Order: sequence, then C-alpha cells, then structure tokens
Amino acid sequence: MLKRLFGDTLTDLGNLEGDYRFSQLRSDISQGILYMLILSVGTLAMLWVDAILFKDQPGLFRLMIMYRAGYVAITILCGMILYRTTKVRVYDRLMFGWILLTVLFRVLLYYTRPANYLTAPFDIIFLFAIYLLSPLRVQYTISLAALFSVGTLYIDYFLRSGVDPIPLSVMITTQFTAHMLGWISVLQMQTHRRKSFQAFIDEKDAKEMVAYLANIDPLTKSLTRRQFLSIAESEFRRFQRYHRPLSIMILDADRFKKINDTYGHHAGDLALRSLSLVAMEQKRAQDTFGRLGGEEFALLLPETPLDRAVVVAERIRLVWEASPVNLDGHPIRSTMSIGVAEAASTDESLEDLLRRADHLLYKAKQSGRNRVES
Repeated sequence: MLKRLFGDTLTDLGNLEGDYRFSQLRSDISQGILYMLILSVGTLAMLWVDAILFKDQPGLFRLMIMYRAGYVAITILCGMILYRTTKVRVYDRLMFGWILLTVLFRVLLYYTRPANYLTAPFDIIFLFAIYLLSPLRVQYTISLAALFSVGTLYIDYFLRSGVDPIPLSVMITTQFTAHMLGWISVLQMQTHRRKSFQAFIDEKDAKEMVAYLANIDPLTKSLTRRQFLSIAESEFRRFQRYHRPLSIMILDADRFKKINDTYGHHAGDLALRSLSLVAMEQKRAQDTFGRLGGEEFALLLPETPLDRAVVVAERIRLVWEASPVNLDGHPIRSTMSIGVAEAASTDESLEDLLRRADHLLYKAKQSGRNRVES
C-alpha cells in the first residue's frame, strides 16, 4: 500500500542502487564528518548549562564533563574511521551505530534534567536532525527517530514529576507532527538524489550512444572512415616510435555495381553487411576494421608482419567466396579483391602505407579479381 501511495517518491534504482550508493559515498562521508563536528561542538558548549544546573553539585558536574567528553571522544574516533572508509556497507554500519549512540546519549542525558527543564525545542530540532541528516535507508532512519521519541516521552511520562499534562500533550502532538514532516522530507530528499543520479546515467548513456553512432557505420556496423583513420594514425605513430610490425589490407567487393543493377540496392546493402560481418568474424580483437566508402573496406593489423597478414586476407577472401548472400531464398555469390601492405621505415605517413595498399588492390583487380596482392 505504501509503495502504491508513494510510488513516485520511493524511487527504485534496481541494479543501479549499488552504483548510486558508491557514487555518493565520498559526499556522504564528508557530510557525516561535518555532522559529527557540529554535534561535538554543541555537546561541549552545553557544559555551561550543566554548570548552572549542577552549581551546587560539583561531583555530578564532573561526571557530566566526563560523560560529554566520552561521547565527543567516541564521535571523533567514528569520524576518523569514517574518513578512511571505502565501502558503502561499512559506512552504513558506522553511521547507524553513531546515530544510535547519539540517540542513547541524548535520552540518557534527560535523566539528569529537572522536571521543569524545557526540552521540547531540543526534541524537535534533534528529530529533524535525525531525518534530514541521516543518509541511511528510510526504515533505519525512522527506527532511530522513533527510538528517540519513545525514550524522551517515557522519561516525561513515568520518571519526571510535576509535568503539566497540557504541555506534555502539546509535546506529544508536536513530536508526531515532526515525525510526519521528517518522514516526508527524507523521502523527498532521497528521491531527488536518486532521480538526479538516474538522469545523470541516462544522459551518460545517451552521450555514449551518440558517440557510438558517430563512429559506427549504420549499414555495415563497421567503423566509419573517420574513426578508422584516427585509430590507424595512432597505430602508425606507434610503429614509427617502436618499430613494431604493422600491416593493413584494403578489401573491395568485385563487380558490386552488377549486384546493384541486377538485384537492386537492397541486395547491395545485404552484400555489404555480409562482407563486413565475414571480415569482422575473421579478425582478431586487437585488429581494426572500417568502411572507407562504397564497397571498399580496410583492416588494420597491429603486431602483424606481411606474411601473416596475407594469411588472414586469404582466409577472409575464401570465406566470403563461400558465403553467398541469401535474397529471398536466392543465393547471390560474390568475390573480393584485397591489397595487403606492411608499414616500412621509408613510410613518412599513414597515407604512404594506404597508397601502397590501394595500389596493390588495383593490381589485384587488374590481374583478374578474386585474389590477394601483397
């Protein structure tokens, strides 16, 4: 029922919940340490109230000093551990333990207060602090806030004497209202944070998709000419720096225009897509395959000398020749010509290597097609 009522509020990130919590960890730790610092200063500052209340009881005043100093010391220790925390689970347990300690500290402190001591404003402030400052799950935060209310009301009801029923009733009503407002506030804040994270992830995915579409040829799913040449340029500079083997092949479908003229452009698109798939299935993970334009493709093979590159080219040629394109049950057979070149120390730029491979491709065409020239 609550999920239906607060369906838009209780944002469920699903599998992203762990990523969300980890992305917020450093921010939550910084805020937690800040809260600890504020409460430590406030706790020590209240010693002047203890001095007034126990001016005739120096022994009890010294106990209050030790009590407050002990809380501050534990808080500082928690802050030091929190600062070094790198795991969300450790952070949650540490913050839950510290907030629980703070609640018990405040409740036990009320035992020392006289019946006419004004606690209502402190109770409301502390309740809101639990709701607004706690980064824990909603159920944990509500449990800690409820524990504080039950403890303080128990002291006012059963352990104090001379408490007027009317102020007590007002305090109970005020605390109930504070719980409702605090609950709604923490739900809204946590939902806002989760929705912001979801929007960030959606935007990131959209940018990655745009980048993917900009670098991938939509028809053949190979790299675009621009992206292929960018990677090839980087590999060529690496070849010049370390003198490692680098080969490139340029592939071109034979008589592609005839396929378009005979069967239509749809058949031509199927043939290009099939050719690209065959080449990508035969290449290694470290090789780079792209479409240079039309029916012309290129395959870059780092750490590969010419003889090994020729073996790969022959394998691609043979697989493509034996893989007819199926157009409505009618097989369309095609071949390809390939020019293979290896980078040489005399090459001054990537264009020199590409020009040589392109010349070899032209030679394969001139020599009867369906062959590899190197």
